[in-house]
Amino acid sequence: QSCGSMNVQQLIALNDRLRANASGMQKLWRQTGAMCLTRKLSSLITASSSSTTNDSNQTTAPDIKLLNSVAVEANQTRAAGLMSWVMPFEGRWFQYEPAPQQKDNEAMKEWLNVCTDIAVNELRRSNFYTAIHEVLLDRSTYGTAVLWVSKGKDVSWRPSVSLNFRAWDAGRYAIGEDDEGFVDTIPREFELSAAQAEEMFGREVLPPVVKSELAANRLDTRERYLHFILPRNDADRQGKEGQAAMPIRSVYIHAPSKTILRDSGFEEIPAIATRHLRWSEASAYGSSPAMQALAEIRGVNYLELLMSTLAETQVNPRLILPQGYEGTPDLRAGGITFGGMTRDTWPQEWMTQGRIDFGMQFIERKEQAIKNAFHNKMFDAFGQLKGDPNIPHIMELKAEQLGRISPSFTLLTTEVINPVLARVFMILLRAGKFPQAPSEAFVADSLGQSGFFLPSAVQTNRMSQEMQQAKQGRFAQVFQAFAGMAQAGRPEVMDNLDADKTGRNLMNEAGLGELLVPIDARDSLRQQRAAAMQAQQQQAMLLEAAKNPELVKQAAGALGGGEQ
Repeated sequence: QSCGSMNVQQLIALNDRLRANASGMQKLWRQTGAMCLTRKLSSLITASSSSTTNDSNQTTAPDIKLLNSVAVEANQTRAAGLMSWVMPFEGRWFQYEPAPQQKDNEAMKEWLNVCTDIAVNELRRSNFYTAIHEVLLDRSTYGTAVLWVSKGKDVSWRPSVSLNFRAWDAGRYAIGEDDEGFVDTIPREFELSAAQAEEMFGREVLPPVVKSELAANRLDTRERYLHFILPRNDADRQGKEGQAAMPIRSVYIHAPSKTILRDSGFEEIPAIATRHLRWSEASAYGSSPAMQALAEIRGVNYLELLMSTLAETQVNPRLILPQGYEGTPDLRAGGITFGGMTRDTWPQEWMTQGRIDFGMQFIERKEQAIKNAFHNKMFDAFGQLKGDPNIPHIMELKAEQLGRISPSFTLLTTEVINPVLARVFMILLRAGKFPQAPSEAFVADSLGQSGFFLPSAVQTNRMSQEMQQAKQGRFAQVFQAFAGMAQAGRPEVMDNLDADKTGRNLMNEAGLGELLVPIDARDSLRQQRAAAMQAQQQQAMLLEAAKNPELVKQAAGALGGGEQ
C-alpha cells in the first residue's frame, strides 16, 4: 500500500520499522554526541527511550566526562566556517535565476533579481541562520540532519515573520528513501504540552486525555505525538482537491491514543534531510567527521586522563614510607615531618618520573588529526596564505583544501541549499511577498493550462567563488603551457581550444554571464561582419580593376560582351 493512503495503524507500524532500522545508528550517535555535541546528548537519550522530556533530568552536563574539548571546538569551527563561507548573515549569498527554458528572458531576470533581495531580507528576519547552524552541527556530528521549513505564523504579541525553520533533534526522527536515493519519508516523534496541542490543533480534535488536562488547568502536561512526512503517488491524488491532492502528505497523530489530529499536505517537501556523506548505498543515513575521527577523539581523552594523573602526581607526589615508620607526613606548605634516624628511613617521593612532554606531543598529534577530519585547516588556510593568490603554489594549496571538502559541499548544495531556497521561494510567492510576476513567467502546457517554471538558485558565496577561482587557476596554468608550446614553434596546439566555449565559461564563472550576448545574436553578428568584409573585398577589386583597362576588357569578355 502506498504511503499516501496508509491508515493510523499502518503509519505507526511504518514508524516502528524505520526506527528499528535506525537503532544501530542511534548507538553511534550517542558516542559521537557525547564527544562533539554534548548539550544535545540528553535529548538523544530521551528520544531513544520514547519518554517525555523533563528539564529537571538535564542538570548533569554530559561534557563533565570530557577531559579534552578539541572535538567540540572542531565541530563548532566547521559549522561557523560553513556559515561564514556559504550562508553568511550579512551578505547576499545566492541569486534566483530563470529556469533553463527562460534563461534569456530579460524580464524574468529583472523580476528574479527583485525576488532575491526580498528573500534575502526575509531570511534575515526569520530564525533561518540559528536553525541552519544547528543543522550544520548535527550534520558533522551525527552525519544526518533534518531542517523543517514552513510559513511563519502571524501573531499579535511578536513581530510576524514569513518563514519559520526548525532543526529536528537527532533520535527524534527516522528517514526513508525512494528508489533514486532521495529522502521522501520522515516520521518524527515529538512532545507538546496540553496548551501547545490546543494552540496547534484546536481543542475539538484533541483526544479525551488531553482535553481533561486542559479542563483541569494542567496546561504544561506533556504528551507524545507522531508526525509523518510522506509522498503521495498519482493514484493517491487522483480525484482529490486541496491539500489532499498535494504531492506531500503530512499526518499528525497523538501517540498514546493513536488519534489522527491532522491529515494535510504540502506542495514541496517541508522536512529537508541531509547527509554529510552517504554511509553506504544500503543505508539512508550519513557518516560524519565525528565518526571518522572517533578513535582519535577517544584516544585524546584517554591521554588527557593519563597526563592529568601524571601532572597531579608531580604537584602532589606519591610517598613511600619505610616499614615501621611512625607518624604522618605533613604535606602542607611549611609542614614539619619527623624523619627516621637515617635518610633511608625518611618518607620519599615514589614513581613520579613520567614524561609529560612526550605525552603532550602525542596529544597534539591526535588533536591535529581531529581538526583535519573536521576540515578546520581549510577555513584557516586562506587567511594565512601569504603572497599573490595567483602564484601556482598558492593556487595548488587552495585547490587541495577545496578538493577535500568538495564532496560534502556538493551534498550540502543538493540536499540543503537548493531545496531550502526552492521552498522559500514558493512560500514567499504564495504569500504575495514578491511583486507581480511578468507574463513571461507563465507558460501553457499541452492541455492549455498555465504553468510556472521554478527558478534555479545560484550560489554567489565565498565558497563558490573560491571554487570558481580554483577552476580558473587551472585553466590559466593550462593556457600558459599551451602558449609556451606555441611560442616554441608549435602554434597548432591552440587548435585544441574551443575559444567560444572557453570565453563564455570564463564569463559565467566570473558572475558576468548577463553581459554575454545570446549565441544566435553572436552568430548573426559574425555573419554580418563576414558579409561586410566580403563586400569590401569586392569593392576593392572593382576599384583596382578600374585602374587597369586590360582587366576591364577581360572582365567584359567573361560576362559575354564583345567589341562594338
